[in-house]
Amino acid sequence: MKTVKIGSVGLGRLGHEHAKNLATQVPGCELAAICDVDAGRVKEVAEELGVQYTYTDFEEMCRNPELDAIVIVSPSFLHCQQIEIAMNNGKHVFCEKSMARTLPDTLTMYQTHKRTGHVFFVDQQRLFDPVYLKAIEMIRSGMFGEIQGIKTFWNRNGDWRRPVPSPELERKINWRHYKEYSGGLMTELGCHQIQMGTWIWRELPERIYGQGGITYWKDGREVEDNVGVMYTYKNGKRMSFDSIISNQFYGLEEQIMGNLGTIEPEVGKYY
Repeated sequence: MKTVKIGSVGLGRLGHEHAKNLATQVPGCELAAICDVDAGRVKEVAEELGVQYTYTDFEEMCRNPELDAIVIVSPSFLHCQQIEIAMNNGKHVFCEKSMARTLPDTLTMYQTHKRTGHVFFVDQQRLFDPVYLKAIEMIRSGMFGEIQGIKTFWNRNGDWRRPVPSPELERKINWRHYKEYSGGLMTELGCHQIQMGTWIWRELPERIYGQGGITYWKDGREVEDNVGVMYTYKNGKRMSFDSIISNQFYGLEEQIMGNLGTIEPEVGKYY
C-alpha cells in the first residue's frame, strides 16, 4: 500500500495535536511537511517530530510535488483560499471545522472540489465519535420514540483572549474576536452542536432566528459573548442553541427529547 505524504498547515494547539497524530499514530501516512506563519514554531515542531520539509509560505508547500494531501488546521477565514490553492496544485484536502466563515466561501470550496475531482473532507468530530454514533443508532431504533425537540448549549467562562506581544498583532492573534475573521460562538462552538437536528431529523430547518450581545467581555471585541438561536423544522419541531462565555456551570450538552424518553450523549445518560 502506498504511503500518503501529507503537509499540514497551522501549528497552534489543535494543529500541533494533528501533526503529532499524523507523525506517530496514523498508519499509511507520513507527515512530510509542516507550515505556519511563525517560523520559530515551525522549527520547534519540525525538530520534535522529525519533519523533512518546513514552510512559512502555504502556496510554496502546496507546490511540493512529493505531497499527496494537505491537512488544514488554520483559522477558518483562511480555509477557502487555502483549499483552492491546495486543490489547484493537485492535492487532496482534509479541513478542520469550521468549513468556512461565510456561505459563499463554502460554495466556492465545493465547486473547487467538483472541478478538480480531489478528495475534500471537512472534520466534525461528533460525526465520528463512537458515543454519538451509538446515540444515533439508539434514536434510529425508536428507543426514545419520535424526537420532538433538541436543546443544545455550550457554556464557558473565559475571555477567549491570547497574549499579544505587540499591538499590531492583536487582530492576527485574537482573530476570533473580530467579524472580519470570525463567526464567533456560532462557528467556533455552535457548529459542533447545530448539526444534531439535521443528523437526527434528516432535513434542514425551515426557519432560523436568534440574537446575541456583548454583555460581559467589553474589551473591544466585535463578536458576541452570548448567543441564543432557535431552529424550526417541518411540522414545528424545534432545536435551540445557547452559549455564553462568562459562566461554565452547566457546561455543554445536547438534550434530545422523544415522546418515549430522552438521551444526553455528552454525559452518556438516557432516561
